[in-house]
Amino acid sequence: MHSFHTSFPGYVDAHVHLKDAGAVSDLVRAGIVAARDAGMRETAGTARIAPATGIRILSAVHAIVPAQGYGAFLGAAVATRQEMREEIRRLRAAGAGIIKVIASGVVSLRQPKTVTAGGFGADELRFMVAEAAAAGLSVMAHANGAEAIRAAALAGVRSVEHGFFMSEGILDLLAERRIFWVPTVGALKRAADAIALNDEMRKSIDRTIEEHLEMIRKAFSLGVPLAVGTDVVLPDERYSGWYQDELAYFRKAGIPADAVDRIATKGGRELLGLNQVNEGR
Repeated sequence: MHSFHTSFPGYVDAHVHLKDAGAVSDLVRAGIVAARDAGMRETAGTARIAPATGIRILSAVHAIVPAQGYGAFLGAAVATRQEMREEIRRLRAAGAGIIKVIASGVVSLRQPKTVTAGGFGADELRFMVAEAAAAGLSVMAHANGAEAIRAAALAGVRSVEHGFFMSEGILDLLAERRIFWVPTVGALKRAADAIALNDEMRKSIDRTIEEHLEMIRKAFSLGVPLAVGTDVVLPDERYSGWYQDELAYFRKAGIPADAVDRIATKGGRELLGLNQVNEGR
């Protein structure tokens, strides 16, 4: 674990899922001082689970998901704009500090270069970003595939989550608009390791990860705001190692170690809107 001192304020996990209050002990052991809880449908109500620990939690409570396609286990499905508006208001009342929306499916583990079905369209994303802003909140968008990522960025989201199959043109857009990217590299590797894949499928996933790392390298060089997120569901005793793996991916992408530390600390704090988080921990 990284040694802490007065100039190192502690790590931030900008994309994690907290099932219950027991998750906080995993954060503490990993040296995390602030986290953004991307939420799950079964854990609504965890927005304020850590007030006495010193860890700052910014919670989505749960995601807003389309009625069809990926994401049912993550939150509340909505089909109309009125339902979107009402769900944003419910989440705000439940203590949400961020709104999470599903803008795409996930990377297919069996079909190369494919994103599964799912996600809101561009008009719906713009509507929800505007509604969230009216409630004093910003939006984090689960988005994979160039079309979905671009639509989320043009809608004005605060951050793009995952962002597999990113393009250089979209990186320019993120840099121009100061939209954060949380690449969650390890999430795809863990998902692939958890199921049986043939050699061709596994090689395809490995290539996707290498291409993702190249986009992270280019994002850093272009000045795209970056933050570290694991996409791990907690509690899980393996979490500390997985957080360190995520840092290692940023270094493997060619980002200097000191810059990776800044991304994991100052970058995460900026994304969460925190000026100081437990300085001197």
